[in-house]
Amino acid sequence: MGQYRPSAMRQQKSQTVPQEPNLVPIMNLFLTIIPMLLMMVVISQIALLALNFSQGESGVSYGQGGGGGGDTKTEKVEIHILGKQYAQENNATIGMEIREPGFKPMTISAINGYYDYVTLNKTLQEIRSRKGTLSDITVLVHPDVLYGDLMKTIDICKVNGFTQVHYTATKVEYY
Repeated sequence: MGQYRPSAMRQQKSQTVPQEPNLVPIMNLFLTIIPMLLMMVVISQIALLALNFSQGESGVSYGQGGGGGGDTKTEKVEIHILGKQYAQENNATIGMEIREPGFKPMTISAINGYYDYVTLNKTLQEIRSRKGTLSDITVLVHPDVLYGDLMKTIDICKVNGFTQVHYTATKVEYY
């Protein structure tokens, strides 16, 4: 039997320095996937917000069955969120105005430029104690009010048992 000499490949392998794998492509992949996944989580959370927005409700319920079938106006509690532009144009203060049938409008002024959600919460608790069965409330927003302020107001309404929150934007007139 003949003797075989060791292969040349084996000798070259032991003499070269082991190479590190190229991690740049996988790092680039993760740098794109992670922000995309985070963005998808935020989008799905926004999509899951169960808000009952209805534009332009009439506030009138029609009688069921016989007996004249006349119109009866339902009680409507409204929260007007007044922005800076509205306050300047109408010589008013920034804040909220709550209008409840049978009561004069209540103004909740802003504190240091921020809406007073604590007073809003207390006021809605008082309204809830007077009108235990009322579940509808309308939030009217002026164009310069931020979206976050609208969402906080709606959240406070829902926490206080007003399950049907209707959103209405005020009319803007251009000259």
